[in-house]
Amino acid sequence: MVELSEILWTKVLHYALIVSGYGGTAAIYLVFAFWVVATVSILVLMEGLSAFLHTLRLHWVEFMSKFYNGLGHAFLPFSFNYIMEEDVD
Repeated sequence: MVELSEILWTKVLHYALIVSGYGGTAAIYLVFAFWVVATVSILVLMEGLSAFLHTLRLHWVEFMSKFYNGLGHAFLPFSFNYIMEEDVD
């Protein structure tokens, strides 16, 4: 998160501080408002993504494991040797 704020600082807010005079004052207010909105939006988006992924993991691992019995055929990885042995038999 710190890296994202640093990028927004160097790419957005830093340029408003270079402008001098009354235009610079107006630029600072406008760019600062954009910087605050962008920073908070990124933080909310990242936190929402984190919550979504945690919920998805809970559904997949814990809820779906209730329906898995482990019955069936054992997994056999693909092997040409196994195929050749079956053909000989």
